[in-house]
Amino acid sequence: MGSSLMAHVRSSNELTARWCRTFGGEDAVVSAAGLWPLLAVLADAASGQARAELAAAVGVPAEQAHAAGLAMLASLDASREVSTAIGAWVQPGLPLRDDWVASLPAGTVGTLDDPAALDKWAREKTDGLIEKFPVPITENTLFALATALLARTRWATPFDEILYTPESGPWQGHRGPGLYRSTSPDGSVAILGDEVTRVIVTGRGELDVHLLIGAGSPQQAVAAGLAAFDGAVPVRTDLPVGTTAPCLTVMRRETYGGQDSVALTMPPFEVAATHDLTDHAALFGLSAALDRQQGHFPGLSPAPLAVEAAGQNVVARFDATGFEAAAISAVAMTRSGARRRTSSTITSVRIDRPFGFVAVDRPTGLAIVAGQVTRPPLEWVRPTAAEPAPGRFPGAPR
Repeated sequence: MGSSLMAHVRSSNELTARWCRTFGGEDAVVSAAGLWPLLAVLADAASGQARAELAAAVGVPAEQAHAAGLAMLASLDASREVSTAIGAWVQPGLPLRDDWVASLPAGTVGTLDDPAALDKWAREKTDGLIEKFPVPITENTLFALATALLARTRWATPFDEILYTPESGPWQGHRGPGLYRSTSPDGSVAILGDEVTRVIVTGRGELDVHLLIGAGSPQQAVAAGLAAFDGAVPVRTDLPVGTTAPCLTVMRRETYGGQDSVALTMPPFEVAATHDLTDHAALFGLSAALDRQQGHFPGLSPAPLAVEAAGQNVVARFDATGFEAAAISAVAMTRSGARRRTSSTITSVRIDRPFGFVAVDRPTGLAIVAGQVTRPPLEWVRPTAAEPAPGRFPGAPR
């Protein structure tokens, strides 16, 4: 089946799917859409193995990646509900390629002289949802590149706030805040494949939220939801009476109005995450770029540069009136190059048998205490601090 998505959208969704496979058993949130343009811009500036890995991660030929990354940011920014930005900061004295700088939006490149300014940029570009720049700026950092994404929508039909008390399932017995609404049937509920329920919560503009509930893990449900975008998983919206799926039943019952409806009950949620992208360097095409033995980004600067750190801060919030999400993705770079091999004298002492000790008063050479250790301890628990013993002589300092 051929793809119905634009190439950069398909590639970003594929990165989302691969990233979601890394989720554990805790709350998680990622933004591949916020990260993909950053990796794409880096891919075209890279060389050698780093270029090949970054191009593979974004799924676009390296020579097309820079333009594709900027085009994706521009297309997102054209939406009423989404805004994006790209920023670059350079230490004075580090030369950047004129053509690379000229390819970016005006005002993108700043001076890397105050890490607090990068935190401020993150706050401004996400309307305060992200407080901190996601990578540390150290004394060795020469260059930083970041993308920002902010998405907000109001529901076409808001929810009522209720007490949420599930009567079945793994959350049975929970009591907490919940959301409820009843809407007319509109095709928003579907079954993906054989065992994933999808509910589309529609925003007033062009931003919706897909809720995905599966019989297996949430990761599997998300994978099905992503595959459905491209037609790779069958989508069934014709749900006759008697249809069941995870958290879904279609039934007939008496009502006062006699009108068909779709009832949705769920908890609100807010999930925030901080990702060290180097933890999954291969997934993001960063393995070679992290090697500081040589430079990897000649399209960016004639100086040899390697990735020092890469990260993303992301947050998503779903409540009765709408949805908002924000992400800051960034890399920091440092100078690279083969380190010179030198000779050193190493004096090593590794005690591996009983030993003695003496505490000496240096001015007098007086041994204050002496003793021996005949076996190492099996555990170490520092005693609770106590008041020091009083001086031996009245009035003497302790």
